[in-house]
Amino acid sequence: MGRGTPAQQVVAVRRVVAAGVVVAAAAVIGVLLLGRSTSLPAAAPTAPLVVHVSFEPPTVQFGDVVTAHVVVLLDRDSVRLSTLKLSDDIAPLTQLGPPRTTRLTSGRLTVLSVELSGACLTLPCVAHQGETAVRLPRVTASVSTRDGHVLNARVVWPALRVHSRVTAADLAPARPTFRADTAPPAPSYRTAPSTLALLLDVVAALLVVGGVALATYQLVLLERRRRRASSDGDELELAIRLARQAESRPEPDRRRALGLLARLLDAREGRLASAASDLAWSRRKPETDAVSELVGEIERDVAS
Repeated sequence: MGRGTPAQQVVAVRRVVAAGVVVAAAAVIGVLLLGRSTSLPAAAPTAPLVVHVSFEPPTVQFGDVVTAHVVVLLDRDSVRLSTLKLSDDIAPLTQLGPPRTTRLTSGRLTVLSVELSGACLTLPCVAHQGETAVRLPRVTASVSTRDGHVLNARVVWPALRVHSRVTAADLAPARPTFRADTAPPAPSYRTAPSTLALLLDVVAALLVVGGVALATYQLVLLERRRRRASSDGDELELAIRLARQAESRPEPDRRRALGLLARLLDAREGRLASAASDLAWSRRKPETDAVSELVGEIERDVAS
């Protein structure tokens, strides 16, 4: 170093310091990732804020789980640990769980390790030529120093190599052979057509017989009603004639004639039947005029 110019000596010193930082960080990361111990060997920090990132494994296939590591080295004497802010976004990877954070301290050195599990499942992870490189946003860290300044660090993730699960042979066009039978399958029936036709013929014959029987029954009922009406009419006319004759006969004959009228009128004219019954069986004897007036009203009602 003493042989070069001052500018060359400064550059050489910077290179040595940078190399020392890298070596120290590599040692710490090795302790975190491989040893997983809860204590650190005594080590002096080489800078107030250093950030390292890595993938495990660095090459995966589509859908495989990958672990993203973020390691932050802090000088406790130079910065305020409570003010540390760290961005750990792993998009476009799909995060599979909460981040796992580990903090280790030895002397002035504090190491914060963050592990995030994810899987490459989105469109940027699709390899169109067998392999693609997925780029994640930079990791940013900021922390306040004890004299009030803010230190910032931005680290670029290494490219995550994602291999396709589809080979060229899978994408090659193929002509599969098809077997087609154009003949229709044989028909199947729950009930044979001949049996169904016979059943339908029997049902049709039963319906015809039932219709004829119903029509015959209705005709018989109509005839019975006609005969009953004719018979009732003849009996009522006879009862009216007997009542007229009884007007000049003794009281018992008038009562019997009125009682006959009341019985025959009961199903036809309730009011006149009640009047004839009251007159026939009243305590007072039915007078000739009353009988004549009632029979006249009955005649008018029958004629209408």
